[in-house]
Amino acid sequence: MVWAVADGAKGRRWRAATTHGDGRLQAALLVETAPGGRLAKLELATGEGLLTLHPDGDPPRLHGNVVRASGIEHIALPWSGGHLLMVDASPVTAAIAVAGAAAGIGVGEGTGMPAVEVGIDLRLRAATWRVARVGERSWRLLAADGGASLLLELDADGIPTAADALTWSLELEAPTA
Repeated sequence: MVWAVADGAKGRRWRAATTHGDGRLQAALLVETAPGGRLAKLELATGEGLLTLHPDGDPPRLHGNVVRASGIEHIALPWSGGHLLMVDASPVTAAIAVAGAAAGIGVGEGTGMPAVEVGIDLRLRAATWRVARVGERSWRLLAADGGASLLLELDADGIPTAADALTWSLELEAPTA
């Protein structure tokens, strides 16, 4: 997986790409969050089609659609500020999920949270995930039904880290005169 994250006045924009073992693109993900860290928009492209989701309405719903070669599927699911959106156990969507939960969960504590899971096949399902803070910036996320799980380490800016990760700035360096 390779990803980029950029912060701006309107919030944070994440882009990520995952590949198969042979280097072929498996999925391309775009997630935008509002300045407070809440989900604003998600777009996912895979070999199955295109998915778009965004929270909207009163009461809040997660709206969007899946476009496949066979047609379009409209989506409207229950949503709240306490929901997580998990795409195939992606560290990007996990980092966004814990950003909202971080304020209320202390080290050594955890809680179950309602979630919407999105698979690479673009199928959505309602689920419950357990979010546990195992260190100051370390999290374990587990699908309550015994499905996916991941251990997530975040840096001070809330960006996933890994021992073998490489980091580059998206900003151009100021020219020197």
